[in-house]
Amino acid sequence: MTRPIHAGLMLACALTLAACTVGDAGPSPTHAPAVPEDDALAGYALTLTVVDEGLAEEAEALDASIYVAAPLLTKGTQAVIELRGDLAPLTAVDVTGASLAALGATDDALVGLSRACVSDNGGYAFCARPTRLGADGAAIDEDAEALDLDHHAIAPDPDGEGFWALRYVPTPCDGDVHPCDFPTEDEPLDRVLDCEVVHVRDGKAVWEWSALEHVADSTLDAAATTPIYEPADPFHCNSVQPDDAGEVAYVSMRHPSTVMAIDVGSGEILWTLGIDATEAALEVEDPEGLLDGRPVLSGQHDFRWLGGDRFSVFDNGSGGAGPARFIVFSVAGGTATVETVVEDPDGRESRCTGSARPLDADERFWAVSWGCSETGVSVMTDDGREVARLAIDLDAALEADLLVDVATEQPDLGHTVSYQAVVARPGLLD
Repeated sequence: MTRPIHAGLMLACALTLAACTVGDAGPSPTHAPAVPEDDALAGYALTLTVVDEGLAEEAEALDASIYVAAPLLTKGTQAVIELRGDLAPLTAVDVTGASLAALGATDDALVGLSRACVSDNGGYAFCARPTRLGADGAAIDEDAEALDLDHHAIAPDPDGEGFWALRYVPTPCDGDVHPCDFPTEDEPLDRVLDCEVVHVRDGKAVWEWSALEHVADSTLDAAATTPIYEPADPFHCNSVQPDDAGEVAYVSMRHPSTVMAIDVGSGEILWTLGIDATEAALEVEDPEGLLDGRPVLSGQHDFRWLGGDRFSVFDNGSGGAGPARFIVFSVAGGTATVETVVEDPDGRESRCTGSARPLDADERFWAVSWGCSETGVSVMTDDGREVARLAIDLDAALEADLLVDVATEQPDLGHTVSYQAVVARPGLLD
């Protein structure tokens, strides 16, 4: 059930993410039968392992699908794959050439960001383009290059008429720009990258927020003492999600190892969680000692609002902090209370990328992309048991010459399955 890319399909619908004729987005109350793994996975050097048969049967019955874009660090060959809760493949759509990074979904559509214009170091982009995904492949909106988007995050509006995303904005060091003053190993900085959060409606930015204008200097002072800080890229935003009313935007910044809640009306930072120690920082309560004495966050990704006062975040454990993990916490009265912590089942750190999304309303099962790690993508239970795993067969990927040079030289990068593992309703690729 692998289909060729059709890059010219309905490009106008990709920018607004409005409904158009890319597949059938109608109701799908039950999963279609799984397709042969050789058809859906082997051609992309992916392997599936069921770790716990009993849990896999329970996860298979869940009315949710997992969507990945794999491999991530590819020379071109890539698929968007719909997986059941046990990670068995349902549909694989070939999107070779689209070079997808972030994925996002509404009830009616699956979308992504093309990273074909990625920077030389592969860490960010200045012209990522919204891409609508369906049975006929990837419909890339080439005109959206003018929005100057990065490829790390796309959060579509429920009505399909807009989305939230990020920008990496070069800012000259010719004025009072605090991060320009940090020492570097090489020449003094001539520019730094601001983080802008942007809300796009009908193809135009209707709201923009600058980290340089709002993040306290002391937040970056603390970040600069950590091994993952990057002077030229002081913020490195990697996720954004609004609440249902669009009144609060939840943003993750990797290099300050901090997530934050931003009031959309005023631009004020309502609270932060991580190494930030400003007045906005939440106190952390860990009644069961689940954080195990580690920093709360280190190079995290995928900060998610779960509804009400509850949140999750994928903590990479970068810089030697410890194994990758995801954390669930609630916020009340200036305090974050840790509820759940689930670590990588093989105890691996994850240098980059990654996500964690619940598969069911009870949050018993989670789809986790372990990012830049040999672990790949897992379905986990909330008490830390691995259900199934989707991984890259690195030898097969190298033999088929699938991966970019940096991924062939660094095993943790080469084993990256997908930037995110996104949970949404079944059938979005039909």
